[in-house]
Amino acid sequence: MTDNKKSNVASAFGYDPNQKLPKTPKLNQSESGDVMVKTPDGKFSAIDAGNMIGKDWHRTIRASDGTIDERDIKKYYNIAMNLDWQDGWYSSEEMKSQAKTSGYKHIHLGGSDTERVEYEIEQDWVKEIWDQVNPGMKLLRHYLNGHDKGQSGGIHIDGWTNNQYTVIVYLTPDWQPEDGGSIEFWTPNLNDEMRAIAVNTPYGLTGSDAKNIVKSYWPRAGRVVLFDGRIPHVARSVETDKFRVSLVFKGTTDGMKKEEPKKDTSKDPFKGTSIEGKD
Repeated sequence: MTDNKKSNVASAFGYDPNQKLPKTPKLNQSESGDVMVKTPDGKFSAIDAGNMIGKDWHRTIRASDGTIDERDIKKYYNIAMNLDWQDGWYSSEEMKSQAKTSGYKHIHLGGSDTERVEYEIEQDWVKEIWDQVNPGMKLLRHYLNGHDKGQSGGIHIDGWTNNQYTVIVYLTPDWQPEDGGSIEFWTPNLNDEMRAIAVNTPYGLTGSDAKNIVKSYWPRAGRVVLFDGRIPHVARSVETDKFRVSLVFKGTTDGMKKEEPKKDTSKDPFKGTSIEGKD
């Protein structure tokens, strides 16, 4: 096919092959390559092709209680409270510029959000927790977040490609629903960038634009929450004088065997099923 014919075919679909494409930001990009999608405003974005693989992922949100012994939760909480916390933390520079509350507290424990580098957890107490809650993925990063009264986050996503997951373990003892600090999960259609990667959900660029909360969990002590990193989520404001401590693990199933046997499924918070699970 000649270059002229290529241009005619491309024009029929409204795409100029000489157009410089804006790149949708992609966290820990996979090796699937890129595909082009057209946004409602007529522009084109290049997204990771892995987002077109698999089923509807916007409900890949699961929670489990009772995995970690209550006495251990108190031990882990006390260890965390004696660490050196950083103040004024935000999930992104954009959130910082738009913030209505002071930044929360944060401790980086290992790994990276920008590089896929295998590493070992250096903290023995964190490794104890990870060995109990790992749903079968390679770890990319782990850290602690802490929220005081009145502090909340902004709605954001943790990844722009498939096969990325986040696991949160809540460590504050005796937390009650009235203490606030719940995590909310939203439909992946809050902006065009999110809708571009939501091509195989009901909320892609040609899907529903109705925005809604999909699920919400309050941070019960020891509760383990697992979700697809592409799902928009937010930690809501703490309403009392308690300090909400969450241990966060980010990982990927890229390069993992589909069915990797577990040594002791009785301690598996998600009962030995696949990460995606069932709604």
